[in-house]
Amino acid sequence: QGGFFVPGAGQAPMSQAQVPSNAPGHAAPGYLAAPPMSMAPQPGYPAQQVDGLTQQLSQMGLGQGQQEYQNAVLSGRPPIAALDEAPPATRLPAGTVCVPSPHALCPPHVKRSTLNAIPRTDKLLKKTKLPFGLLITPFKEPEAGEAPVPVAPDIVRCRRCRTYINPCAQFVDGGRRWRCNMCNLHNDVPMSFDFDLVSREPKNRWERPDLSCSVVDYIAPVEYMARPPMPPVYVFIIDVSYASVQIGAPGVIAQTILSSLDRIPNVDGRTKIAFIAVDAALHFFQVRPGSAEPQQLVVSDFEDVFLPSPTDLLLNLSECREGIESLLSRFEGMFQTNHSVGNALCPAIQAARKMLGNLGGKIIALQASPPTVGEGKVELRPEGKDLGTPRESDLLRPQNSWYKTLAADCTRAQVAFDVVSIGQQPMEMATVACLARYTGGSVFHYPSFMAARKPEVDRFMYELSNHLAANIGLEAVLRLRASKGLRMAAYYGNFFLRSLDLLSLPSVTPNHCYAVDVEVEETLTAPVVYFQAALLHTTSYGERRIRVATLAVPTTENIHTVFHHADQVAIASLLSKKAVDRALAAKLEDAREALQHKTLEIIGAFKTECTQSSSGATTQLQLPRSLQLLPQLVLACLKHTSLRSGNNIPVAARMAAMNLVLTLPPELGVQPYIAARLYALHELPEQAGYSDAQTGMTVLPPRLGLSAEVLAPHGIYLLHSGHDSFLWFGRNARPDLCHALLNAQDVSTIPNGVISFPDLSGGADTPAQGFELNFRVGRIMRHLSELCYGLWKPVTFVAKEDGEPVIRLMLQQRLVEDMDTSAPSYQQFLSQLRDKINRGSF
Repeated sequence: QGGFFVPGAGQAPMSQAQVPSNAPGHAAPGYLAAPPMSMAPQPGYPAQQVDGLTQQLSQMGLGQGQQEYQNAVLSGRPPIAALDEAPPATRLPAGTVCVPSPHALCPPHVKRSTLNAIPRTDKLLKKTKLPFGLLITPFKEPEAGEAPVPVAPDIVRCRRCRTYINPCAQFVDGGRRWRCNMCNLHNDVPMSFDFDLVSREPKNRWERPDLSCSVVDYIAPVEYMARPPMPPVYVFIIDVSYASVQIGAPGVIAQTILSSLDRIPNVDGRTKIAFIAVDAALHFFQVRPGSAEPQQLVVSDFEDVFLPSPTDLLLNLSECREGIESLLSRFEGMFQTNHSVGNALCPAIQAARKMLGNLGGKIIALQASPPTVGEGKVELRPEGKDLGTPRESDLLRPQNSWYKTLAADCTRAQVAFDVVSIGQQPMEMATVACLARYTGGSVFHYPSFMAARKPEVDRFMYELSNHLAANIGLEAVLRLRASKGLRMAAYYGNFFLRSLDLLSLPSVTPNHCYAVDVEVEETLTAPVVYFQAALLHTTSYGERRIRVATLAVPTTENIHTVFHHADQVAIASLLSKKAVDRALAAKLEDAREALQHKTLEIIGAFKTECTQSSSGATTQLQLPRSLQLLPQLVLACLKHTSLRSGNNIPVAARMAAMNLVLTLPPELGVQPYIAARLYALHELPEQAGYSDAQTGMTVLPPRLGLSAEVLAPHGIYLLHSGHDSFLWFGRNARPDLCHALLNAQDVSTIPNGVISFPDLSGGADTPAQGFELNFRVGRIMRHLSELCYGLWKPVTFVAKEDGEPVIRLMLQQRLVEDMDTSAPSYQQFLSQLRDKINRGSF
């Protein structure tokens, strides 16, 4: 039958007379017809054929067919361009889904498994040494041009395991019942399943979104609500102490919020907003509806923090818009002569908590100095002498438990935190960041911010404005379910773990990723296992919804199949998150050693189980093509700011990098954030920088290896790491290219340091005469930012071959294939792994 489901398969076809008279589609013969055969067939093949073919090849001593899938990873430079390939496809047995649909399989940017063929036994899984886990981005925002997540008409769930019906469920008994793909229980099909309650007409069940799409939304009924849906609420705690005023932060913050008022979610007019300015005292701002005159109320007694006014502090954004705009316009002038050096962040948080009461909301702390006043104050710990030593790990742990305890309490009240660190003054990030980590929030860090530096201000305003404009989810919980025999063992990310399978998220940030370790508890007998994530949340427009994502993954008994269907990007993402989690809980060195040891175990297991040289020494390390870049990705993790050894990484910078590693999805967290992209600009292919005729997307040039060896003295290169960009100029860069790129006479006239990349075509759709290179490179840089979902506005650094040493060092640290003081080169790293494997040290 081509793998398509036919009702009553294995039984005599139902006649029209056999259809129950009370069936919703009885008046329309054929309501149980098979899915439309005109749709594209489901990709897949029988699992037995795959295992059989792989087994035959392995019995042939890894003949030519199997050798095609292996790479000698020491034979030259790693094929870095493979990172831009699409994630490996999940090949399911025919008939896994009940309706052929291009959306029936879960997209990897929503849910991704490290293994696309799961071992059926724990023994086999342990033999591979591969990490088994999931990476889930449940609130992924649709890209430009993508259709929104479809909404299913009504909720249908298994009465035993509570799994939501999905494309992998199967219908039995002539379509009257459906078999749960998670626990195999047969459930009755509801009477309304084939009936449109709005039009009161029969409908085709195969067109239901929950049967054709792996990711769907349900509108939650009243029984899913403990209270009416909460509105979006934002409380800004703004540092106005002397340290903040000196770098011009209050004015830029106020201007950013003012320019973002129209972008903050406020569809139904219920959004509320409040402001608290902090130095050694708390400054509240009272605005009455319809008034344009804000009133400042100051509280300096913190023994028992209180609100100076029971009302008019939490402002309705629509009703008090004029007063809010007036306040933000005057904000900088209110504090421009402030010389107070204290920071009462902790009392401000307590006041904000009282202000929110049981309503819930998000508290955004924008701070340029450490909290030094009131309960929860911290003492600045000297960093210099401990950085790069075993004692550095102590600096990554919270100084006290006040913030974590407060975060746990706020989670129960549906209050989340975002922490924004501004300026170079240490603010005890390791302690304060607990607020975001345990409430589902975000951490931002702008160490080189000054109001006089336009590129830094542009970045800050762009990123904060986009963050405020995000359609966040509110008062959410995320529950994960899996087929029998699988168990969720550990979770990684920013959340509060309420129970073994329930994550509490007062705020769900789009594109935040959550990772989970999975264990095989019992032998898996089914050819396919399933994972379902259900996110119960309130939308920013006041609707209670459930977003359900279902992932199907085939199982196997063959170790070759497991290795050749591994996802190296997902594995690197999971390992990096686990390493950061371990560094925060234990020691940095333990995290680094665990990363290296896991890589050694994987390569050693593949050598032992899947190659001809299963015993004895080997001159070359072999890995399947699916894992050929794993050693380089692990080395990039070891050299990344989050885990890099050395004494030149401030604690705040490391903590901010760790938070990004924990929260970014694999398509961003691995590359470009950990493994940057490098392109040659002096020899762009003809189509690079222009739109592709078929897709309309900007064509990127060929990607280069991350090594200084590829940097020619006459060349110009672009290195993009998501958060930053570097333009590298060789000492002999051609003057005509310098002019075409930056309107400079030659390389000597190009300034070192941070620049705002110019648009020499004035925003036109075609390049200005003589500046085609500038036009094309600008399009390439914008497209690279779009690939990062617009999360960042990269600051562009000019690095010259004979230029500023500090900037050259920043770029060289991103060339992860080269040796530096923190870790060996790529070739040295592989040689170390090979020597240890030959000694049996794994």
